[in-house]
Amino acid sequence: MSMDPPKVLLEASFLRAVADADDTHHEACVSLYADLLAQYEREEVLLVAVGDHLRAADLGADLTKAQRAGWFLHRARTGMFAPVDPLYVGFQHRRAAAATADVPDPTVAMTLVMCSRHKVRRLATVDPAYDAYDIERLPLTTA
Repeated sequence: MSMDPPKVLLEASFLRAVADADDTHHEACVSLYADLLAQYEREEVLLVAVGDHLRAADLGADLTKAQRAGWFLHRARTGMFAPVDPLYVGFQHRRAAAATADVPDPTVAMTLVMCSRHKVRRLATVDPAYDAYDIERLPLTTA
């Protein structure tokens, strides 16, 4: 039995919405993220994200191999996503996601594989594609 609190995966669309003030879901996602951070500080949840998605949120999408390797070897814990732990994506994860024929979106497939492999049951997302799967989506509320 694990003594770790339950994990909440911050999905790629959620990370983008938190980081982009022009996103239509920005305010709701920032509000939920603030709630999750408070729970994290009380040690009630662990915040995780698929490594590829978190790296893009930290550094952007257009990176050299050296920049990707540097992030993998030593991720700076600074910025708004500092408390979020990456779930590193290996070849076996990419192969499993590619073999998921009933999930056409590769981002969704990778997220579902990582949730399954790391026993994540709660997901923060704005992507309606996850409605079709057996995973708890955290509700977004607007003030």
